[in-house]
Amino acid sequence: MMSTSGAETYARLMNLHGPIVSERQQMLLDLTPDCIKALTPDGVVLTLNKAGRRALNVPDDSPFGMTWLSLLPEEVHPAATAALQVAITGQSTRFLGKSLQAGQEIFWDNLLLPLIDPAQGVISILCISRDVSEKVALETKLERALERERILAREMRHRIKNMFSVVSGLSAIAQAEARSQGDQAAASGIFQGKLDALSRASDAIFETDIAGGSDLVSFRSIIEAILKPYGSRCEIVSDDVQKIRRSDVTTYALILHEMATNSVKYGALSNSKGTVILSWSNRGSSLDLEWTETGGPAIDYQGRIGFGTQMVDRVVRSAQGAVQRSWLKCGLAAIVSLPAVSG
Repeated sequence: MMSTSGAETYARLMNLHGPIVSERQQMLLDLTPDCIKALTPDGVVLTLNKAGRRALNVPDDSPFGMTWLSLLPEEVHPAATAALQVAITGQSTRFLGKSLQAGQEIFWDNLLLPLIDPAQGVISILCISRDVSEKVALETKLERALERERILAREMRHRIKNMFSVVSGLSAIAQAEARSQGDQAAASGIFQGKLDALSRASDAIFETDIAGGSDLVSFRSIIEAILKPYGSRCEIVSDDVQKIRRSDVTTYALILHEMATNSVKYGALSNSKGTVILSWSNRGSSLDLEWTETGGPAIDYQGRIGFGTQMVDRVVRSAQGAVQRSWLKCGLAAIVSLPAVSG
């Protein structure tokens, strides 16, 4: 819709100068796929080519004189206004904008070129907008790919660092168990057994399937396999009735392995007295796994979320689940809720 001030400006210019472009010039402008428009310094549209009408949803029989900003999505207004302010000073400028065509978002590279009269200064502004949707899509795709690579690199560094922490923690646990048995020489054998168990747990994390007939497996057996390296320090108090899908094994394995690693580094498994108690309950739509740490060092939670915790959150979200954490003085209490097996 044409504003009153815009209509007056447009009418005054038409009376003074006649049509902004000739019929032949308009035909030439209509040949280009770029969106071309002429604006007054205060942003009133003097003319549009055919591609411009189509891009800005201006009917062919609509007169000009509307404000340029009224044709743009509201979220583009700040960038467009800033560009116009630069152009009226006599400088060329550009900005990235967008519009909607048939419900599809189109991105535009907008170049503003001021037309300068030596005596009057800037008398009009030519705005040339080129569809760069494919370029923006490729750049977005590339940035997402680079971000995935950055995350993978961080995760690899995180896993290598964690592996050293876990091995160090298992060594300490093995020595403590040997002392409790009164046979310090047995520490080496205990440690080797825990490393073997850790290797089997790592295999469970990266396998996408488990040999067998049924599609369902025992939830308890999976947890026991993953947490076996930590022996009696991890206590399971729920029964063996609950089943999970084979396709969900990797998800649970990743979550449990990361939580156990964090416990070895910072929580109950980082000293000789702490324990982790695991239980679960089926609420119909969700299977809630409770992880409760006791006897570890006092927790002074500062609100900082480490990469391991972020990774757990990311895995849980990808499985359409949720995780709740309580940083208690006696240790971490967490509930991981994932979709349960239906029927």
